[in-house]
Amino acid sequence: MFKTITHLRLLAAPATAMLLLGTLLILEQRHFDQNSALLLALLTGVAVAEILPLAALGLVFVALVLQTFKVVPLVLLSGVLSYAAVPVVIFFAVIGWKTRNRWILPAAALIFAGITTANWFTDQTWINFIFGNQLYGRGLLRTVTYAFLIFGAFAALNLAAWAVGVAVNNVSRSRKAQLAAEARLRETATELALEQERNRIARELHDVLAHSLTVIVAQADGIRFIHRTEPESVEEASTVIAEAARTALVETRRLIEGFSTEITEQPGQRVEDLVILAGRLSSSGMPVQIETTGQPWHLTPLQHLTVYRLAQESLTNAFKHADRGKGTRLHLVWTATTLELRVRSSLFNSPAAQPEAPTSGRGIAGMKARAAAAGGWVETVRGEETFEVMAFLPSAGPDQHPDQHRDQHRGAAPKEPRLRALEGATP
Repeated sequence: MFKTITHLRLLAAPATAMLLLGTLLILEQRHFDQNSALLLALLTGVAVAEILPLAALGLVFVALVLQTFKVVPLVLLSGVLSYAAVPVVIFFAVIGWKTRNRWILPAAALIFAGITTANWFTDQTWINFIFGNQLYGRGLLRTVTYAFLIFGAFAALNLAAWAVGVAVNNVSRSRKAQLAAEARLRETATELALEQERNRIARELHDVLAHSLTVIVAQADGIRFIHRTEPESVEEASTVIAEAARTALVETRRLIEGFSTEITEQPGQRVEDLVILAGRLSSSGMPVQIETTGQPWHLTPLQHLTVYRLAQESLTNAFKHADRGKGTRLHLVWTATTLELRVRSSLFNSPAAQPEAPTSGRGIAGMKARAAAAGGWVETVRGEETFEVMAFLPSAGPDQHPDQHRDQHRGAAPKEPRLRALEGATP
């Protein structure tokens, strides 16, 4: 809409010139003749002032100077209302001025006022008619005083037009700056949304593929050593590989097709699926013990997915960096207001054989970002013999109603059924 107004504004100067022409012709009851030369010149300046401001100012200057030298009819014949076009020219010239030398505009306003004053005093019949008596020959000081008053009136009128034009320009620039800022804000918001979506996709792919490929590699390496001595175990390992690969394909396809598990009503993974996750890693050579403390409460889809992904990433890191033979302990601690997830793994006894624990990279950073999105946080603690990941999630997450949170604090039963404890877990 603002661009449309900007384009229509270019027609304002010619329309004003036509309006002034019609008004002055009616008020002065004049016709197009040689006495209309000054009026036509000034109105032409009005029409082109916004498009060609410097040319319009030059045209006004030439027309007023020609009147001073009596090439153009003097004030009485040209009409005093013709000078009303001068401040209009100045106004539109300010609107259309693009160069840096803005001092030209107020200077032109004063010059036009001076030339107009000179033209008034050049026409003795007109000046005597205005003041009602013979002005010339009554003293220099009297004449100068009258000239100063006339000059001051025209200068004030021209400078007022200049000031109004400057104010209009400032408002226009402010509006353009506001629109530009809003456009940059929208672009920044779009870029931020895209970056967040890229990070989300990268985090999801990392969680899905890192775990699945880790399990597949471990099972495939095991098959190489047991396919001759323990052929009955090959089928079990192959089943685990196929299940891990199939799960990764399903989750990757869901992610690529845009069916984000973070916003669906039924999450792709639930807390109950941690049993399957633990079994898959146990069959790959790292026993996982699951324990549950406290009474589980209802989780939102986002919380389900967050708990599963945090446990998945923590167990995958333990599988890659910790001593698999000593196993890993996954502990869920339920309270009235929080869910605490603890994953503790054992480090290698030999410092030479002990790899660096995961303290940086997309894994830990992604876990912290995921927990923060659900209103919680993640901490890691490394001891002499163990490495522990601790995640905390509030019961009233971003997707949970405050009333439900208050009910849980008061011990009231939630409207939806509570989550049951994991199978095989230690209460």
